[in-house]
Amino acid sequence: MRGFRELADEMDADIEAELTDGTADFLASNGTLQRQGLAIMLDKEVERFDQVSGGVSRAVTISVRRAALGQYDRQGAFQLDRCHWGADGKTWHLDGIESDDGAWITFYVVP
Repeated sequence: MRGFRELADEMDADIEAELTDGTADFLASNGTLQRQGLAIMLDKEVERFDQVSGGVSRAVTISVRRAALGQYDRQGAFQLDRCHWGADGKTWHLDGIESDDGAWITFYVVP
């Protein structure tokens, strides 16, 4: 009988297979490659609340499986490899964490 961890890993793999927008490499802030070929989900026009001004703006987010990313440079960037949005080669720099549930982490990113 499979345990909870195995079932959760299988579910995450299924989600990744269905919702992936492409792949990206993760670069450290000094430009060195930390992870290659990460399956990502890229979302545009995500609402981002600004706690200082109280306003709402539009942002871009990239989601990735936490286990695939592992340790990462908090000032790093995703360089898109193959993406359904047609933005191959574009680099998106981390600009904060939108959410982190332990299995998936979603970053606000900027060009």
